[in-house]
This record gives sequence, structure tokens and C-alpha cells, in this order.
Amino acid sequence: MFITDASAHHPFMSRLLGNGKDAWRAVGLTTPSEWFHVSYALSTPKGSLTETVLIANPAGELIAFLDRESEGVSVLGIQLVTPPFLNGSGHWKMEALIRVWNKSSDPLAHVYEVEGGQRYCTAYGAWDISEYEFWKEFTSVS
Repeated sequence: MFITDASAHHPFMSRLLGNGKDAWRAVGLTTPSEWFHVSYALSTPKGSLTETVLIANPAGELIAFLDRESEGVSVLGIQLVTPPFLNGSGHWKMEALIRVWNKSSDPLAHVYEVEGGQRYCTAYGAWDISEYEFWKEFTSVS
């Protein structure tokens, strides 16, 4: 989950955004877990607007956002942002997300496949893809 601090609030931009939205110069993470960077186009009567949203895990939040596509939202690209312990490197990575699997017996266990074929699993210990149910495939317009 993302957290905000009052010192990072941007009052001028918040007023421009209107009711229900606030602008922040910085956000933090409550835990070092994966999150999603989603670029999308929003169709309005006045034209199309490109925006980006940051979605905290679990992947169910991402799927719920994607279900809004029928409401004038067209996803342009999804990036999975993973911490070092999940991606096996010494640093955070941001990679194009291709596919997601879930495990019905554990709602927090997911397997993510990124561009290039690398798979990351959020379950602890050894895992086998055959224990997971294919959930969603993503395409990118870029």
C-alpha cells in the first residue's frame, strides 16, 4: 500500500484537480512488495486524456482497475515493479507485465510473467506453476 505525508502534499495542483483528488510530490510504500505502474487513456466527450496510476498489490486491485476498461478506460501498458527479494537481483525492477496466475487456496499468492519470459512468484518457498490458475494476459499498444 502507498502512504502519503502531509509535507509532500501539493495544494495548488490539488485545487486544479478538483474534488476528490489530491496531488502529492512523493508517496511511500508500507511494505517492500510488488506494485503496478499502469498507463491508460481515458475517453471523455472532450477527447482522450493519457494518465498513469500506481496500484499497490495484491493483483486483485489491478484486475479490478482493468475491469473499468468498458467505462472509457483503455490500458496502454502495465509495468510490474518488484523488490529485490522477489526478482532475485540487488535492486528494484520495473518490467512490462505479460501474464498473471493466481492460487485459489492462497489469495496473496501470484505468479507474474514479464516481458522476456521471467516469472516471479509471491508465495514463500518452492512453487510449481501447475498449482496456479491462469488469470489474465496483457497486451501493450507500444
